[in-house]
Amino acid sequence: MEDHALVERAKAGDRDAFGELYEKFSAKVYSYLYYHLNGRAHLAEDLTEEVFVKVLEKLHRYQDRGLPFSAWVYRIAHNHLIDHVRAQPKLGVVSIDDCHDLPEQKAERSIELALTHTELVRAISHLTEDQRRVITLRFMQGLSTAETAKVLSKTQDAVKKLQARGLQVLKRRLESSRQALAVA
Repeated sequence: MEDHALVERAKAGDRDAFGELYEKFSAKVYSYLYYHLNGRAHLAEDLTEEVFVKVLEKLHRYQDRGLPFSAWVYRIAHNHLIDHVRAQPKLGVVSIDDCHDLPEQKAERSIELALTHTELVRAISHLTEDQRRVITLRFMQGLSTAETAKVLSKTQDAVKKLQARGLQVLKRRLESSRQALAVA
């Protein structure tokens, strides 16, 4: 069913229509939050539920202005994420000059991790959908090979092969990204 018709039914109080909207968009909102929360699955789940409570509360104010309904939902998710991040306690900031006693290796590792996150996001976009799912389940959600195989309805051997190929793609992409940074 088209989003517009579902939205109109949901605005009129049809719980089944809202349920269909939830089913259609909740996984996408979860993925968006999961990515921006650096893989904190439980927090992404909690915030996803909170987003849909807000969607339900604000649904009567939704007006179709030519954009997809999903854009409105993502805007609520984005704003809720920002509110959540702002509500977190601030970490202290220390001048780099005051950090002369930090082990050099640790400082380098922190910088590497910051660069690696951006590079990793770019590299992951080059994986096949199956490779991305395996890598996400195995390394971001911490599932075992057997658990991943069960979730994806694949054999453990297939998961191992997808993982190996995916990791090879990531390694190549990250290496080429590092080489490009070194040249720049």
